[in-house]
Amino acid sequence: MSHLQLNYTILEQRFPHVAATVDNSPNDELSEILFTEPFERDTAWLNAAKGVIGNGKIIFVYGFERGLSIADLLELYPDHWLFVYEPNEQLFRKAVTEYDLSLLLEHPNLYWLSVGESQLRIMFHMLSSYMMKDLVFIALRKYLSDDMNMLREVKEQFQDYRQTFLLDKYTENRFREEWTRNFLYHLSDVLYTPSIEQLFYAFEGATVVVVSSGPSLQEDIEWLKKLRPHVLIISAGSSIQALVKHGIQPHLAVIMDGHAVNKKIFASSVTREQPLLFTSSSYYEISDQNCAEKIHSIMKSDAVSQYFFGLNQEELFVFPTETVAGTAIQAAACLGAKRIILAGQDLSFPDNKFYTDGIEHFTAETTDKRVQEAPEKVLNVKGTYNTTDESFSRMKDGLENLIAALPKIDFVNSSRNGAVIEGAPFKPMEEIFEWLAPETVAPDAIADLINEKNIAVDMNKVQDVRDKLIATREDLSNIRSEIAAIHKLMNKLREFSRTKPAKAQNMVESIEQMWGLIANREWFSPIFESIMPIEIARFDQVLPVIVTEHQLTRKSDLIYEHLGKLLQDIAAQIPILEEMFSESIRRLDKKTDSDAVIHKDI
Repeated sequence: MSHLQLNYTILEQRFPHVAATVDNSPNDELSEILFTEPFERDTAWLNAAKGVIGNGKIIFVYGFERGLSIADLLELYPDHWLFVYEPNEQLFRKAVTEYDLSLLLEHPNLYWLSVGESQLRIMFHMLSSYMMKDLVFIALRKYLSDDMNMLREVKEQFQDYRQTFLLDKYTENRFREEWTRNFLYHLSDVLYTPSIEQLFYAFEGATVVVVSSGPSLQEDIEWLKKLRPHVLIISAGSSIQALVKHGIQPHLAVIMDGHAVNKKIFASSVTREQPLLFTSSSYYEISDQNCAEKIHSIMKSDAVSQYFFGLNQEELFVFPTETVAGTAIQAAACLGAKRIILAGQDLSFPDNKFYTDGIEHFTAETTDKRVQEAPEKVLNVKGTYNTTDESFSRMKDGLENLIAALPKIDFVNSSRNGAVIEGAPFKPMEEIFEWLAPETVAPDAIADLINEKNIAVDMNKVQDVRDKLIATREDLSNIRSEIAAIHKLMNKLREFSRTKPAKAQNMVESIEQMWGLIANREWFSPIFESIMPIEIARFDQVLPVIVTEHQLTRKSDLIYEHLGKLLQDIAAQIPILEEMFSESIRRLDKKTDSDAVIHKDI
């Protein structure tokens, strides 16, 4: 077996994403790309690294070359986990082709490996998941001498990613029960509605107006009435209230928010008669009550639905953003928009107003307080400044990043009192109307499309989802018993670690095996990372400390404290999940029975 075949077999097992990169890398001689890593131990570099590493258990190593320095680090720091990133795909292929790296690639403390720029974000995700405090960042000598600017940029990118990662975790934690319930309760509706991906580019070349709820919308309501025959109008979240109040029916209403406050937004029967795009995270009762045509979107962040439908992120179009307007923009892009007009997207408090007229789901007292306490200023399209706050600033950054990610679409900001939006130059609605007057859109364009598609329900998929729901609900009871068995062992672990170390060592191994049987279930991560994200994240951060601890009494204390607490938290969630699963099954059966009656009548 060649070096490449041997190394590739291990990569397929441990780091399949890297194996795919090796597959796709050209098989060149690479005579112009040379290894600079010496065969003898680079003592000066290792001494410099020692001063950086300290007590941190996670080391991010920038560079792999032929793995010699990585092997030295693994030998010198047996109680650390290495996360290694090699930016040069061709250089990595040369290394796995010319050298037997099997022992290195199999080493358990080489915890993660990424190769090439496309795998940098997944490296950031893994680092953010497991590191507890500051990042220990080490670069191979080659990159220290050649790419200092790149190294600084990567460190800055990681800090930005980690900040967003932590914010997302706390957001997930805040809405964890709501979102998990919405994911599970939406399964039935998702099975019986077309996805946004199934309507891909159905309106190629169209102009779409994405309507938000900012104060500027009030000044452009009449222009929106005039524009409706010429553009697709998509309402984002609460803006549907303002539109229907003024007699404007959006071609599509988009809902992403998972909170019950949406019952107030969609309280009017007129709002529930518009075609609806609901995300799997959105409040489930709105989809239940909607009387018109529906489309669904499973978010890239929704691992629960992805598990039950057997999907992966690459098959999905929409990813979460800071605002429902971001969801509406992605829906417009999926439908094939060539131009997107942003209306009512103020991202600030022009004239100390929060919403346009007609938005009534929050009390004036609540919105006035937020306006009065707004601590920041942002440049508006008139060249002056509006007050704003951190939440709107994050929304603005998120929208600007989304706009930058869609370079083939022309964006225009029509919000005449709102914040400047990079990538969306300001144009007043009257000028936009002159542009778009020649274009025409059918009054019920999206509703007609959904009805024309008439996508048949896959009853095999319905049964498969139902079977998974039932099996998972039953397996929750098994986990309850397995947790009880682990706790029984744990109750004696710390005492035995001090009095009967051999027995304690056997107990540690048994606990690790029993925990592995729980955590390695296919459905475990999607469900429990959804309903208890902070608890899982905190355990992930302490896991390197537990795994690399060799002192038995200390290891036993760590297992008792951290795994014991996590198991208690999991056990507390099981009754809640069992209730959710039972209701999800009931909803699916009700939908299936209703569908059967309809087909029988036909």
